[in-house]
Parts: sequence; structure tokens; C-alpha cells
Amino acid sequence: MKQWFLTVLAVTLLSACTAVPVTESGASSEAAYQHRAEVISGVSRWGLVGRISLDNGEEGGSGRLQWDVKADRSTINFHGAMGRGAWQLETDPQGAVLRLADGNEFFAPAVDELIQQQVGWSIPVAALQWWVRGLAAPGPVVERQLGAGGLLKRLKQFGWQVDFNRYGQESGVAMPTRMVARHNSNRVKLAISRWRIPGNHVAAN
Repeated sequence: MKQWFLTVLAVTLLSACTAVPVTESGASSEAAYQHRAEVISGVSRWGLVGRISLDNGEEGGSGRLQWDVKADRSTINFHGAMGRGAWQLETDPQGAVLRLADGNEFFAPAVDELIQQQVGWSIPVAALQWWVRGLAAPGPVVERQLGAGGLLKRLKQFGWQVDFNRYGQESGVAMPTRMVARHNSNRVKLAISRWRIPGNHVAAN
């Protein structure tokens, strides 16, 4: 009986040593991330101003952008991006419209498909609308690394790796100001100079 008890005790201790527990810091970071996600996703109207840099391994370009979101409608104005002058991208539940500086307009049911067809670049605009706010987009996530306060440091999703290099405070909430998204030879860099988030919407949470 004594030998049996010692054997069970040894197995129990070994299992406890080899298991990977959820640490208090990890659990608190996850809770902080989930709380921030609820706050940010609950803000239906927001905007940002900054610069975007694109590179596909063979050619690249950069320019200014202004991104405004109201409920389910998104409008992105580009200036000088990819050497194509000024152009505008609008999305809503019906699809996406691309307006070029020469007056031409193009439509597609999916925004990423439209950009690929008309601009020739692989830009995950639909997912970027979540990533740019420091959140994983709806769908499967391969990897998610959290930093202090539950802020997203690295995300792997839909074949892209997104690194969040810097955050700043806006209306009492930490928002990304520097991020890089990579997929094979494609790279998208964003440097956000200003966020526009209604303070009362954030404070209400």
C-alpha cells in the first residue's frame, strides 16, 4: 500500500511539473485584451490619418491616407500611394467602389479582390480594418502575442504576420500608431499620426 501511494504521489507531482499552467499575468493580459476588444469594437464611428507604405518585393510606394468608418461604411482616401495620385476606396455591405483620379470607377463584391484587380497589389483591406485598431479580425487566428495591458504585439492570421511596434493614447484607450503586416514578399506599413475616436463612446465602456 505504501509503495502504491508513493507511486501515485510521484506521478501526480510529475504531471504537475510538466503541465503548462495559465499564469496570472497571462490570464490578466487576456482579460485586458478581451475588455479592450469589447470597447473598441463597440465604437462604430472612428477615423485615422497617417502614411502607408507598400512593397511587393519588386516595386513599392508610399503616400498619405485618411480612413473614416461610420457603422458599416468605410471610406479611405489615398494621396500619392503607389504613384497613382489621389484615389478613394469605399466599402459597404453591398461591395466596394474604387474611384481613381481620372474619374474612372470600378466595383467588386469584395474589397480585397477589387484592389488586387485594379491596383495590382495584395492588400488585406477587410482584415486591416480590425488589425489597424489592434484587434484580430473575425476568423481563425494562428498566433496571437499579447504585451503589457493586453495590447496586441504580434498576430498571425490569414497568412499574414502583423507586428504592432507602437501604441499611443486616444480618448483614454491605447491605439496602434506603428504596425507592419507581411505576407510572403508583400509588406504593408502604417504610421498613424492621428486617431479620431469620439471620447464619449469610449468612456461609456
